[in-house]
Amino acid sequence: MSEIQFHTQEIFSFHQFELPFYKLPYYLFFYLKRKKVKGLIHAETLLPMQLGESILSKNRYFFSRVVLVAFWKSEEDLDLFLNLSPRDPMRFGWQIRLRLYRRWGKIKELDSATLYPKNVDLAKPVIAITLARLKISQLFRFTKWGKPVEKQVRDHPGKKIAFAAFRPFRNFLTFSIWNSEKDMIDMVHGMDSEKDGLEHKEAMVERNRKDFHTEFTTLRFEILKEINMNARN
Repeated sequence: MSEIQFHTQEIFSFHQFELPFYKLPYYLFFYLKRKKVKGLIHAETLLPMQLGESILSKNRYFFSRVVLVAFWKSEEDLDLFLNLSPRDPMRFGWQIRLRLYRRWGKIKELDSATLYPKNVDLAKPVIAITLARLKISQLFRFTKWGKPVEKQVRDHPGKKIAFAAFRPFRNFLTFSIWNSEKDMIDMVHGMDSEKDGLEHKEAMVERNRKDFHTEFTTLRFEILKEINMNARN
């Protein structure tokens, strides 16, 4: 595949960046929504959270940071946006560029996303992102079943990075990088109860019994490029 062909394919990008606390409401609820950004199909901004911490603990929330997942018509459009926004905090954080190869479930804003042929070596790192619109009436059940899963993912030996994020009152995301696709699949299905745990498997059974969400999708990605602008400064 040529460089030009690759550069004009659809991509996803995931960003994490710092900003002053007083700007948090703007970035959570209005950022990119009032702009006509060329090539941006959909974006979600959320407040990141530490897995496994109590929802009442201040240690759970990163109040000077946001994460953003974006779906672009092409990598060129992402580069153009970043180059035309020289003082945007998004430019100075961490970003990873992704190609989608598996989707389970449905979020209407991402329905049009292309599933590219799987080029992932089972022994190489992969990324999983979930997006969910919670039913407010299911908040207690969601917390009850989700908390053990958070600890399972946090403590799994095959996980490189993992955290959750939310935007009040019903939007949730999880992001995780795994040493290999096999590690991730083993955790999801509880292949080895001692190493992988059974919490995720049990939570899926409960979700199938009575769904927590109005919309939910799990996306699996090949890693194309990782950029840490902070490391350049």
